[in-house]
Amino acid sequence: MVKRLLLALLLLAFLPVTRPPALAGQAAASPKIQEEIWALPFPLPVLAYLVRPVGDGPFPLVIMNHGISLGAQERTMFPTLEYPEAARWFARRGYVVISPIRYGASSLDDKDKGLYGAVFAHVGSCDNPNFRGPGLAIATLNEWVIDYMSKKKMVQPGKVVVVGQSGGGWGSIALASLNPASVKAVITFAAGRGGRVDGKPNNNCAPDKLVAATGEFGRTARVPMLWIYAENDSYFGPALTKRMHDAFVEAGGNAEYKMLPPFGSDGHFMIDSPDAVPIWSPLVAQFLETHSATGSPPQQQVNKRDDPEQQPTFQPPKLSLPQNIHYSSWQKLCFDSSDKTEICRTTSTGTDDLDQVIVRVDLIERADGRGRLQLFVPQGANLQQGVNVRIDQGRSTQIPFNWCLTNICIAADAVDPALIAELENGQNLKLELTSFNSSSVSLNLPIRPFGEVRKAAPSQTFNFGLNAE
Repeated sequence: MVKRLLLALLLLAFLPVTRPPALAGQAAASPKIQEEIWALPFPLPVLAYLVRPVGDGPFPLVIMNHGISLGAQERTMFPTLEYPEAARWFARRGYVVISPIRYGASSLDDKDKGLYGAVFAHVGSCDNPNFRGPGLAIATLNEWVIDYMSKKKMVQPGKVVVVGQSGGGWGSIALASLNPASVKAVITFAAGRGGRVDGKPNNNCAPDKLVAATGEFGRTARVPMLWIYAENDSYFGPALTKRMHDAFVEAGGNAEYKMLPPFGSDGHFMIDSPDAVPIWSPLVAQFLETHSATGSPPQQQVNKRDDPEQQPTFQPPKLSLPQNIHYSSWQKLCFDSSDKTEICRTTSTGTDDLDQVIVRVDLIERADGRGRLQLFVPQGANLQQGVNVRIDQGRSTQIPFNWCLTNICIAADAVDPALIAELENGQNLKLELTSFNSSSVSLNLPIRPFGEVRKAAPSQTFNFGLNAE
């Protein structure tokens, strides 16, 4: 079953996404786009939904920050995007759109998959909420996305637009307070935190403190912003959001405020609906044009098939490695999650001459002593074979693939103390991959300082000052 699922994921990663029949006419009249699922090898890795125009680019980058779901079952639905039509709207206008699925909000964070995500969503008790910390956590993730995606040939450097909804919109406001040089505009829909306490409409968690935190972000924010709300938003009503905007602007922030008429049963979810696109898109298009943040013109596509309805033939990706791989020094990174659990990674990354990630090795350990080995490796390996790990001339251990996505594959599994001891005492870590045509390639990582780094204090601990739920 697992092997069939992995193969299905690989097929989905490389086949164009078809449109629903209702959108066929729109798709035919618009530039072609393609949708993908990526894994982003950050200090704490995430999945991401990506949609972009067909073509080489370069295209400006749009980062879309999704909302908050504190329910574990709802979080496992990601990386399904909350607002696909909004993302496609940007892609059809010449942007590469990426929506990182945040920590604790993704099936990638299943502990059995070995990725050990941390939940950075909670604001704590309404008696003393921490609105600022969760916003800055999203801002930090966005900075990582900008740095990673700016190195891709398809992305136009220095031209980034950030879009966020609800809690993701709050994180976008936090990012604006940091004024990243490449971010030209920020757009939020129904932005805020602490809405609908106990499930009650317009019952907000410490609204005065939310307004104060908004003003604090506005004190340093200078990026042009567009804030969009609907009158019937049951999370953040007009009176509260007007106070938030006033505090932001009076503190020095640069934001336009647009209150739209009621939409549907709850305007908080307006961006989720395809029917809302004609309502908000003129405002967004004008805002982007005003601030010189429009997308790239569509590129001429050559159709090599005589029959436009012909289904593409799946071709497995070729397993190949660059001539030069540059390995980073081993380092230890730790993360404090909102449940007070510390997660540490002893890690090394191999990149090519263009600074693109080719391979990464993580030993992930929790405070309770459990550990897993996680490997990022290139596309093209035979998924059924896994990755064979060998330290010096010792035994071979097979690490199964968990995910294989558009840009990279991930193998991970629990490791016993004996393998960790081998890593600590070894000189060379060999990763053996088998391609679909049964040829093999090897990656060799120096591991001599691994043990010393693992036992030392972390080089960095990520702690956003979050409280437990």
